[in-house]
Amino acid sequence: MISSSRHTLAIATGLLVVAVVAGTGAGAETGPAATPQPVQSYDTYKSWFVACDNELACVARGVTEAGADITIERQGGPTGTLVAFIRATHAFSLADIRIDGQPARLSGPAWQISVSDDETAATSSDLVAIRALVQRLRNASKVSLGDGSLGEEGEVPLDGFAAAMLRLDERQGRLGGVTALFRPGPAPASQVPARPPIPKIPNHPISASLQKGEEARLIAGVRADQRAVFEKEACEKDPTAMEPEAHALDDGQALVLIPCMMGAYQGTSLAFIAPRGGGHARRLIAPTPYLGSDPDHPDGGYFTEGAFDPGTGTLSVHAKGRGLGDCGMSASWIWDGKAFRLAEMSLQQACGGVAPGDWPTLFRSSR
Repeated sequence: MISSSRHTLAIATGLLVVAVVAGTGAGAETGPAATPQPVQSYDTYKSWFVACDNELACVARGVTEAGADITIERQGGPTGTLVAFIRATHAFSLADIRIDGQPARLSGPAWQISVSDDETAATSSDLVAIRALVQRLRNASKVSLGDGSLGEEGEVPLDGFAAAMLRLDERQGRLGGVTALFRPGPAPASQVPARPPIPKIPNHPISASLQKGEEARLIAGVRADQRAVFEKEACEKDPTAMEPEAHALDDGQALVLIPCMMGAYQGTSLAFIAPRGGGHARRLIAPTPYLGSDPDHPDGGYFTEGAFDPGTGTLSVHAKGRGLGDCGMSASWIWDGKAFRLAEMSLQQACGGVAPGDWPTLFRSSR
């Protein structure tokens, strides 16, 4: 949902939120088994957010809808690389960057300006320079980019910045150490925890296929069997520009995607695991775990722009918060023969910034 004062993508299920709550309806839902607490996290602090993936690579970002942002990206571990960006869709120079109206005094070689057709960016990978900027910004209210003629369009607010920087250091285990940005201290870099390993989730090509007429039969069967679910979810009877799909998972089971709602630029389906030989289908609730998620809706029951690739066994979604694509959520799950396992996930709840579609990664895996 979008707030009236500041565009924010509300994530309740891990996918694009629809104004309904996932129901059970006929048949049991299939969901993830109990798992340990996830490493990945997403935290919002007023105009800022901090997103960390399952390797503790973190992105701290403050955005505006007018096309400007400040982003700090840092890899996990004692020697994790660091880079800071101050970006806008309009031209500016290092001398044009101001903190509460006063010159920021950023200069080379620590800071460099790059210009492309659609953005200007001041960039640094220098720990000392970035830490100095963080310390100056912690008690400030805004950063202005340009000569002042753009007003709020050239400003990035700093409300929530201090909390975001503290969270960034805390998540990576840097507080009180020589690598910290917000709260440095004497602890050596060697005390920073190593990056957690990422899981290996291999592709699972599907060799089974549906027989002639089986797709239509499966779709009709799920619609009839799960009528109560579609009614509880207030699904449209015939969402335009969307077609139901059925795909074999193995000789006994199939994935069935049934359109539920069609918005202005994307559609949302419900997914089911259906027995190919007949019987009750089960609602698919796909895992989307991260610290900071809505505890009442920790996983995904809505599949926005859902697609299935039998060549890899991958079910994917791509939910834009609005047409610009400057906020949203994408994820993919790989069928392992028994369940769909989360393979990749990206999320940005706050709408705005310079690079639409550049949503921070929350979960990654290898093949």
